[in-house]
Amino acid sequence: MLYGAYGTTGRRILDEALSRGHRPILAGRDGAQLAALGKATGLDTLAVALEDGPALRAALSSVAVVLHAAGPFQLTGPLMRGACLDAGCSYLDVNGEIGDFGAALACDAKARETGIGIIPGVGYGVVFAECVAAHLAARLPGADWLRLSLATQNEGSSRGAQMSAAAVITAGGRDIFRGKLRRQALAHSNWRTPGTETLETRFSSAPLAELLAAQRSTGIPNIVAGIPLPRTTATLLRIAGPLLGRLMKWQARRAPKVSQPSSPSASTAAPLSRVWAEVGTAAGEYAAAVLETGKGYHAAAAAAVRALELQLLQPRIGALTPVQAFGADFALLVPGTTIRDL
Repeated sequence: MLYGAYGTTGRRILDEALSRGHRPILAGRDGAQLAALGKATGLDTLAVALEDGPALRAALSSVAVVLHAAGPFQLTGPLMRGACLDAGCSYLDVNGEIGDFGAALACDAKARETGIGIIPGVGYGVVFAECVAAHLAARLPGADWLRLSLATQNEGSSRGAQMSAAAVITAGGRDIFRGKLRRQALAHSNWRTPGTETLETRFSSAPLAELLAAQRSTGIPNIVAGIPLPRTTATLLRIAGPLLGRLMKWQARRAPKVSQPSSPSASTAAPLSRVWAEVGTAAGEYAAAVLETGKGYHAAAAAAVRALELQLLQPRIGALTPVQAFGADFALLVPGTTIRDL
């Protein structure tokens, strides 16, 4: 089942799934959009609200895996995971929200007891950042710090993604310090990427789910992750981040919904999305690498469908990060993705 099939991310996932021969059940809460999508694709549809627990559990009881693509995940994730645990259906999502990502990983005992997999973050950011982090952790064993810099190229942003970003900003900054998630000010740390001058970008720390994923799979005790931000924007976030987050949430709620979104096509001339990773030790040892792939939404869709295929082929049990579930080279299954040591 693909839940949220008619959304911005859901449509890209659906296109990728169809191109690889899959015939998912298309699900969501909007019956009209599902009917139009079902007519266009010939696929079965199911209109069910996440709040309708009995109907959702009944639907999931005959499904092996649900790929959840309807954010914001802090609101939708707990409802879908709870239904999956009750119905014995494995759960994958494209979540990048640090709060709900942590809540998903906290379901490990229940998932193992039920015999299902709960694997959050099989979309863009977590998959690619965690894989390049694992690559460097193997290259420099004993590293005690890791820095991740994510520069994603996209055509616009979905309403759900805007709501997710607003929720994350409202909650404030985070990093991993001595193996524990720590609250910090937004954009509390600033740096430039390694490599050639043409690729140098100014980054500021952000509360990304990649922090939890990389710490879980690499064991590195001190981790910071960031996104490109001009100096003035970073300063504003440090001062008024929660207020800006509430404003973004208000704006996203009032953004118009597209009744029948068209399926965007990838551009061969599109700029690359990149994730830089750096690791080091107290003794001064250092290593760096950069992962390059396509546009964020398209790369996310390709990663999500490949995660689904691997889960169907050999079900993973428990609550796992993408690297824990599918290995450190998982991101390289996405066409056009490379990791280059610096």
